[in-house]
Amino acid sequence: MLSSRTDTHFAPAQGMTGRSPESVSFEEAWEAARGSRDVPPRSAIDLRRFAPFARWFAIIEPDPEAVALPFRLTGSGFREFFGHDLTGVDYLTLTDPSIRQLAYDCVMACLKEPCGLWQATPATTAEGGSILYEYTILPIVKAGGAPDHIVIFVNFEAKPANDLPGLQQIEHSTVWHWLDIGFGVPPAQVGQAPFG
Repeated sequence: MLSSRTDTHFAPAQGMTGRSPESVSFEEAWEAARGSRDVPPRSAIDLRRFAPFARWFAIIEPDPEAVALPFRLTGSGFREFFGHDLTGVDYLTLTDPSIRQLAYDCVMACLKEPCGLWQATPATTAEGGSILYEYTILPIVKAGGAPDHIVIFVNFEAKPANDLPGLQQIEHSTVWHWLDIGFGVPPAQVGQAPFG
């Protein structure tokens, strides 16, 4: 469910002002995986439920001791898009340096609350153009206890999968919402400037 707290500093991205059906389906698969738990365990994130999202699916294990968001698992679309496997790569190295701390803080807020996050984000392509895509981020737990990983589904709007340009840098998101998964959302001051 979208939170009523949204970023009022940015206008909605042209062509993407609300969640796609794919984003909603991803959250529904996450809900089915969690069952009666607060968040699903990583072991419940299986191909049976997440096959439709596998190509553009990733798991990130935030580092609580450093500002780092290393990928632990990425779908084949990421490998094709970036030209190499992102496993072990810090997501923050792909973003505009001015938003790295904000990106990290928002992910940590998703784990702490726990809650999800949806956003539309532009990226600068290697050719100098721009491409818009949608992130859906939800918390999971590796082995019991508090949430410590996030799952991400990336949806590229109106682009054929075989026609995606190379990426140079992930920019500031243009529209975003916290996703209330039953525990509320972070205070308004968290994520004042949403991330890419």
